[in-house]
Amino acid sequence: MKLYFILSVFILAAAFTKAENSISSVSMMYSDTASVCPVTGDPVAGEHIAFRYIDKELKFCNDGCVMAYKKEPAKYSEHLKCMPCNDDDANRELNTTHNGVKYYFCGKGCKGKFEKDPESYLEQFSKQN
Repeated sequence: MKLYFILSVFILAAAFTKAENSISSVSMMYSDTASVCPVTGDPVAGEHIAFRYIDKELKFCNDGCVMAYKKEPAKYSEHLKCMPCNDDDANRELNTTHNGVKYYFCGKGCKGKFEKDPESYLEQFSKQN
C-alpha cells in the first residue's frame, strides 16, 4: 500500500512539473515573437524608433537606445556581419565608425574596402530586404 502511495506522489509531482514546463515554453514562444528593444529588452509596441543596421531593421523604444546601439552594436548583437564579404564572421576588435555608427569586419582587407567607399556598401545593404 505504501508503495502505491509513494508512486502516486511521484507521478503527481511529475505531472505538475510537466505542466509548469509547458506553460513557460508557451510564454517563451510568445516573447520570442514580440518585438523587443535590443538595448533594454523591453517590449516595443505601437510607436517606436526604427534603425536599419546593415541588413536588419531594428525597433527601439527611444532615441537613447538607438544612440547606445550605434555606439557599440556588438554589445547588443550575437552575430556581427562583415559587410564586404557578407558573412556573420566579423571580429569585435576590427571596427571603424562611419557617420556615428560602428561597423565590424572579419579582416583588415574587408575593413580597408569598407573605409574606401562606405556609402556603396551601405547602399547595397539598404536595398536588401
